[in-house]
Amino acid sequence: MTQANHVFIITLSIIAIGFLLKKYGFITEKDGKIISKFLMHTTFPALMIVSTARVKLDPELFLIPLFCIGFCGIMLTLAWFWFSNYSTDLRGVLTMGAGTANVGLFGFPIIEGLFGKEALVYAVMFDIGNTIIAFGVVYPIGRYFASGGNQSLDWKSILKRVFSLPPFLGLIVGLSINIFSLPLPALAFDALDVLAKGNKPLVLLLMGVYLSFALDKNQLKAISKVLFIRYSVGLTMVAVLYFFLPAGSLMRSVLIMCVLLPLGMTILPFSDEMNFDSRIAGTLLNISLLISFVLMWVMVLGLGLM
Repeated sequence: MTQANHVFIITLSIIAIGFLLKKYGFITEKDGKIISKFLMHTTFPALMIVSTARVKLDPELFLIPLFCIGFCGIMLTLAWFWFSNYSTDLRGVLTMGAGTANVGLFGFPIIEGLFGKEALVYAVMFDIGNTIIAFGVVYPIGRYFASGGNQSLDWKSILKRVFSLPPFLGLIVGLSINIFSLPLPALAFDALDVLAKGNKPLVLLLMGVYLSFALDKNQLKAISKVLFIRYSVGLTMVAVLYFFLPAGSLMRSVLIMCVLLPLGMTILPFSDEMNFDSRIAGTLLNISLLISFVLMWVMVLGLGLM
């Protein structure tokens, strides 16, 4: 529990640094767009490679990505219809926000701190499904709304773009290394590991840069709807997992943590790329970060998951 508390305090501290750097003029939201592009092409793909290259993959574990895809699909479907009356730009960022979870940055350190390194295999498998949704579904949805909801959108070019995204390529590379036992020099893996470790502080700083308290009432109301979808579906999944998976199993505990994770970080670089309002994305991320930690803390204590 102490480790989880430390992770939370450090996370909030780094976000606060980013916010203060913007508040006192050392960095601007325009600079944040440059940082997000840097993340998308360096640290994000490195994180995907190192998190999937060395985990032990048992066949039955591949049910976990399917569970994650179904979980995220429910939230995206609800968001798609609930936000149908919003402007395309606002609908785009809100729908994207409802679709993914922050597994690699927020989930991995807390899950490892609570349950040990052996628990990460379940978190990694959940993140595989999460990544497929992020780059195979959420990204095309964002592109669709960025085009103004154009029904004649060139989906072929979007899919081509998705398969060329560095983080998605990182997932493919990491799984290929793992499945086919491809040799990777220790020096290369160490270099990727250094890049991957740099992803967390940079993304958290970026969240602080985009944190804004100047949103209008309509935007705040819309944000509350995204959070309602996220946590109502998440808590429903907690009940399903708690009652249908074996009591005391490590997989049950980890998956309960996973369905309560904050919104996925990819909403920030995606919003930047598609010229959506990044302040909404940043505020969504930060509020969900706080809600998720409180809920995870309550579940660990209330359900006796440790």
